[in-house]
Parts: sequence; C-alpha cells; structure tokens
Amino acid sequence: MSGSSSEAWRGAHSARQPQSRRRGPEEDWNHSRTGREVRPRQLESANQRPAAQALFANSHHNSFSHSPINVFGGDQINTSVKDSEDGLKLLYGTIAHVGAFHDSETRYPPPKCHPETRTAVLLDISSWIRGAQVGARVHWLYDPAGAGRGAEAETPVHWLYGPAGAGKSAIAQTLAEREQRNHLAASFFFSRSDPSRNNPKSLIMVISYCLAIWCRNIQLRAAIDDAVKTQPAILGSAIEQQFQELVVKPFGAIPKESWETLPRVVIIDGLDECLGSDSQRRVLTTLFGGLGNQTPLRFLIASRPEPVIRDFFGQLPHRGITARTELSDDYFTSRDIEVYLRDGFKAIVEESHSDVMAHIALPWPPIGVIHDLVQRASGQFIYASTVLKYVGEEYSLPVERLELVLGLPLGDPDAFSELDVLYWQILSSNRNKPRVIQILGTMLVIEDIRSERWVELELTECWRYPIDDRKVIDIVEQLLSLPTGAVTVSLRGMHSVLRIDSGFVEFRHKSFRDFLFDARRSGEYFIDKALVHEQLARVCMKKTNDSSPSLRSYAKYNCLKHIHLAKSTTDLVTELQCFNFCDTIEWYLRTWSLEYWFQPTPLYVSQSISVCQKYAKVLESHQIKTLSDSLQLGIYVADTDRRELSKEFFSDLELLFALAMDCHYAPLNALFPHNTPSNVDILASLGCTISYLPMKEIFLCLDPHLHSHSHSTASSSSNPIWHFINFKRGHSRLAKHCLRTIRLNSCIKLEDPTHYLILSLYSSFYGCMYAQSRMSELLHHSPLDVELQHELKKTIPYLNGTKELRKVLLWLQDFPDDQRDIPMEVAIQDVEWSQLVMQTWPSTPDFWEAFTGFYWLLAEYDASPSVIMRGRFGDLAHR
Repeated sequence: MSGSSSEAWRGAHSARQPQSRRRGPEEDWNHSRTGREVRPRQLESANQRPAAQALFANSHHNSFSHSPINVFGGDQINTSVKDSEDGLKLLYGTIAHVGAFHDSETRYPPPKCHPETRTAVLLDISSWIRGAQVGARVHWLYDPAGAGRGAEAETPVHWLYGPAGAGKSAIAQTLAEREQRNHLAASFFFSRSDPSRNNPKSLIMVISYCLAIWCRNIQLRAAIDDAVKTQPAILGSAIEQQFQELVVKPFGAIPKESWETLPRVVIIDGLDECLGSDSQRRVLTTLFGGLGNQTPLRFLIASRPEPVIRDFFGQLPHRGITARTELSDDYFTSRDIEVYLRDGFKAIVEESHSDVMAHIALPWPPIGVIHDLVQRASGQFIYASTVLKYVGEEYSLPVERLELVLGLPLGDPDAFSELDVLYWQILSSNRNKPRVIQILGTMLVIEDIRSERWVELELTECWRYPIDDRKVIDIVEQLLSLPTGAVTVSLRGMHSVLRIDSGFVEFRHKSFRDFLFDARRSGEYFIDKALVHEQLARVCMKKTNDSSPSLRSYAKYNCLKHIHLAKSTTDLVTELQCFNFCDTIEWYLRTWSLEYWFQPTPLYVSQSISVCQKYAKVLESHQIKTLSDSLQLGIYVADTDRRELSKEFFSDLELLFALAMDCHYAPLNALFPHNTPSNVDILASLGCTISYLPMKEIFLCLDPHLHSHSHSTASSSSNPIWHFINFKRGHSRLAKHCLRTIRLNSCIKLEDPTHYLILSLYSSFYGCMYAQSRMSELLHHSPLDVELQHELKKTIPYLNGTKELRKVLLWLQDFPDDQRDIPMEVAIQDVEWSQLVMQTWPSTPDFWEAFTGFYWLLAEYDASPSVIMRGRFGDLAHR
C-alpha cells in the first residue's frame, strides 16, 4: 500500500505547520523518544524497527498499514503485528481540530511581546517557572514590594490577571515559546469565539497529550497511551474524571524521583474566555485537585479578573499556594506601550511605507503625540496595537490615518474596529444588557458632574457636596430604584473594563468611555449622556424630600448640574415648570449658613443671589424664564417666627440685594483685581451703614405661593408674613449714593487738588472707583423718581468721561418728557460744561495705577478712613 492511516494522521498535522516555524508538539513525537529528530513519515518504521529486523532481516521496500504489516521480499508473507501507541493516536485524533497549542496554525500569527517590553513581568514569571527546579535562585523585579517573593517561587499556581487588552495572551505566548524546550509541559489557549476552545471539553486531553509528547519520559508516555487504550470512553468523560485517568494516574505510574527532571509548567491562557462561570470554576477546582503529591505540575493561569475566578483565588485555602501578578496601568506598562508605539511608527516610516513617508519631517509622530496615545491606551496594549495596524495598513496614508485616530470621536469610527469587537463581546455576554447600560450611563454622568469643567455650577465655590467613592454603588441603586446588590450582580463579568471593590467602581480605560459615547461604534450600547442627565434630573426633582439622607443630599446638591447638562425634552420642561425651586434654594442657603456659623447679612444676601442666578441661568437654557424674570423685580422675605421686621432692616436689604445683583454681573474682583473689597467695604465707601441681623432668622422666597415651609426651623412659621424687597428701589438708592460719592470727590478736588488727592487715595478709593464704573448701569435698573433726577442733575457736570455721559443721556431719553424733571437741553449743556472738569481730572490708566498704589501706601496709617471723609467733608456732598 502506498500509505497508512498513521502517515495520514502525521502528515495532515505537519502540513499545517509552515516550514519557517518551530516544531509543534506532534512533530516532537519521535524526537522525544529517540533523542534525534526524524521525519514524520518515519514514525511507524522507527517504532517497529526491532520487530521488523527480527522477522524480515533481509527484506526491503517495506510498507506498513494501520493493522497488518505487509512485507514484500522474495515471497509475500502476511502477518498480523499489533500497531503501537494506538491510545495516543486516538487521543490526538480527538483533539486535532482544537488548535489550542501555543503554536497551532489556528492561532497564527499569535500575539507576542515586543522584545523591549514587559521585561520585568516576563523576568518575574520566568523566575517563578525556574523555581520548579530544586535549588533554583529566584530574583523578583516586577513586584514593587519585593518581600516574600522567594516563597512565591515555590507556589504551584501563578495567576496572571489584568483588564481586557492588557497583553496577557502576549505574555503567555512569549513564555510558552521561551520555555518550550525547558520547563513547558503543556499549553492551552482558550478563545471565546472558537467553539472548540471556548469550553473545557478538550482541556485535559490536550494537557495529557502534551505531557506524553513534551515531557520526553517513555514511562509517562506509555502510561497515558495505556490509559486511553484501556478506557477509550474516557475521551468523552467529564474533565474531573479525565484529569484523574489521563494525568494523575499516569504520574503515579512512574517513580517520583523522576518528577524533578520533567518539564512541570502548564500554561493556560484566557480562562475567562471559557464560557460560563460554572465551567471556569470546574477548571480551577479540577486543576487544584491535582496539586501537591498527586502530580508535580505547576500552573500559570492568565485571565481577566472575572468574579468567579477572582473569588476562587481569593478563598483562604488557595491564597497560600497562589502567586499573583497584576497587569495594571502603571509606570512599567506606560513605558512599554511607549516603546511599542515608537518602534511601530518607526517601522511604518522606514519599512512598510517608506515611499509615501519620505517627505515627512522626523521624528514622526512627535513625542507629544506618542505620549497622548499612551495616555489614551490606559494600560491597554490592544489599543496601541490597533492604532499601529490602522495607521500602517498597506494602502493607507499613515499621516492621514493618525490624524483620524487623534480626531476621534469625529474621526474614522473604524479606526478601532478591533478594540470595538472586544468591547462588544464583553457587553454582549451580559445577561441584562439594558440594565447594564443604564447603570454604566448613570456612573459615567456622576463621574461627569464631578469634573472641574462644571465647577461654575457649584452652588458655592468653597463647598461642594462630596460623593464618597465607596458609596457610588449605593447612590446609583437609589437613583435607579434598584434593590441592594443589583449593581454588583449586574456588573459581574465587567471586571475586565471596570474596577469594582467595596462599593467603588472605576472605568479602567478611557477608550471604553469613548466607545460608549460614540453611537457609530457602540450601536445598541450607545450612552447618550444628555439623555441620562435628563433622566437623573427628573429623578433628583422627585427625591429632594426623600427619606434617605444620602439620596436627598445628592438630589439637592446635584440637581442643578443634571438640569444644565440634560437634553431638553418635553417631559423635563413640564416637570421643571411645576417644580418648587424655592424650597431647594432655601434649604441650601440654610444649610450653608449653619455650616459656616450663621453668616452675617451681607454674605448671606450675596450667596442667595448667586444661587438664585445659577438656577435662573440653567432654567433659561430650557426656555423657562420665570425665575430670571422674578429676579429682575425683587425677592420676598419673612421672619421665621412671624415677627414684624423693621423698616430700617428692609431698607438695608434693598441696598444689599441691589449691590449683590450688580456684583453678580460685574464682579468686584474684575474691578479690583489686586485687592478685592467686600460688599460691606463698598457700601461703607459710599457712605452707607447697614445692620447685621443674622439671616438664619429669615425666609427668602421668589414666590410665596410656592413656599412649602418644609425646612422651617420653627413650627409657628406655617403662615409667615411676607415682605417684598424691591430691587429697582434698591438700585435707585444705590445709584443715588454713587452720584453723591462722585460729586463729593469732585468737589474736594476742585477746592484743594492736593488735599483731594491725599484724602481720595486714603479714604474713598473703593467708593470712587465703583461709583464711576457702575453708576450708569445702576441707573438703567432704576425708576426715574424725582429724588434720583435731582441727584443726577447736580452730578452731571462732574461725570468723568464721555462714555459715561452718553449712557446717562441715553437713559434719560428712555423716559417721556412729562416724566423727566431734567429737560434734555439742560442735560446737554451740563455735559458740555463738564468737559472743563474733565481737563483737571486725570483719567488715564497710568493715573489710576498710581492712584491705586498710593492708596495702599496711605491706608496702612488709619483703619477707618471713611469716617474721616464723612466727618470733615460730608457737607460737600449736598452742594
């Protein structure tokens, strides 16, 4: 016969191996027995050579079939000689299609580490592998702690774990190739997408076959062969039974003294890709059952930190016999990714695309771009690998492709197709996809509102509501009305992209966020941030009076941010129009006041205006202007104990609110950048005196009809007496003080310019600067009453600058002639006369810079300059 079944078995497998690659396990078949390499076709002839020589010493041109041996010499003689190693052939025939070896064609080209990367991790795990040798000296480099690693060298199990795309398979592949002729006893690489490698059915059979071929021990080989020949049905048994019959018992059939000379390390990669948590647990339980005195094997297991795997290794009996290496986003990883990217781009420039890259200035890309890509990778080698593959595609323009990568999410959505497949696979394996997306979206927007980008929406710059990282899961469950534990259960299987620990959740990779936020890439898993903010805004409005303190606080402090960032849907606008913001604002102000020891009236007023304006601005973005319109008119106040408030107090509040409103639009730190005064300093410089009634005794409200008194401190406040603080009247009074201050300083200057300069710099600098810069704006928010017209008429000749004069005239023109007490002709004449005043009043920037510096020099000598001004020159204000 021209061939045999043995030849077909050997030839078919060896034909799959490219000539340039190293020998596979089946090519080692006879080499492991004879110590020399033979061609696959010589297998049966070599195995049966003693019998053939004895029976047919003078025969030639021998040909062997599977069962009988036909010898053609002189006369034809047929004899039945039983074929050897039928058990191993049957074992191989069962696993030949699996392709789980580290050098199987199915996996070609396998992922491998760049020569200059992962050096510390590889060295550490190699040291653990060498620890299998008696007396081996081990040096650990990767572990920062460095303590106790010598003991770990003797542990029978090493768990290499890390998030998706961290490079675990590349490390396992590199170690398998390095140790193939030394310590490697077997290898198995799981694959979620391959039906032959996404389950444990073939695992033990592959390990057993590798032990027979790679261990180079005739007795062990024979024991495995006999086990299969004796019990062929074992190849269809459960993995637990297979492990006993094909691994444990064959080792028991050889002397234990020979164990020390055998390769002992089994590399299992991608255990998390073995589908089903029960299957993963079975594999680990089975392997751990063979440790100790039953076998000399040691297992390197690489996987993502999925819950079942993590929990198994975390059990007390397994901790002491398991070494661990975590692939995290640390300095070593970032440095390795940088090296990998730099060399990859260099190969694109100098090799694969040298023709189209000849005109590009070097270095390309700049080091800043590489650092940016390293940061985006967040420890994922698969990210860097995907970038290089996309940029270096055969018919691509690398420069253009790199710009598309850097331009995401507006760039090419196919740039990370390989990475997207990974994320799709992780998300699709979850049983409750809608809930997972809802939870991930909620966590991402909570993370978003904590960003510095939205600091302007904080109700106060010095006090933010702290979201405890350890309570994020609790908050999410409460916001989504989920039962306790629902988030943790729903996110099981997401540990490769999330770090979950004791209520703390962190997204491992920026690229995963980018994927979820790009509808072109994520498809059904797309997270619309604006829509999630809309949902949470509506939840927060309903939870402001919730019984849970943590949820109530979260809702009140973060509702404003969610509303600002929310998509403006019909449902949201309807609920915003009906929501009672008065209670929320009052609750916040009261809490703020208590936190900061009952702030005095001016600070309380400024804070209340700031909070109200922030709410008004956010609501305007949803076309709701009721709050902003109310703020243009005034605010209501009431005593918490229904006491009658004095007219003087209301008068002070009018001034305070008017100044607070004006400072909201023109902050004092912009007018006085070097040394910003308080509102009280401004009022004092303008000649105003205010009382200091603690505002903790006052209700504030934009609309009394919406006030529910749910946060009252006194039970008698169910029907408070409301008083309206008219902002227009307050602006008018503040404008009058500004006009008098301008006139006062001008008169002092005209009578005694030298004395004016000293006293002005010394006492009324704040008031003078504020009055000159803000007087015209205050007028525009004031009614045209007789007293204000009288003050304006006396002050027009002293106004500084044509711009301010023009604003005053425009304001006067807005009123009908019958309402104006100042004829426009008189006003224009006064304006012309004022030019004379302006000639003796320096108004250049240099003057005011000197003005400011001299003021601070003189201010060191007296703590109350405004008293001097009012006492000696107050009579000039009436001129």
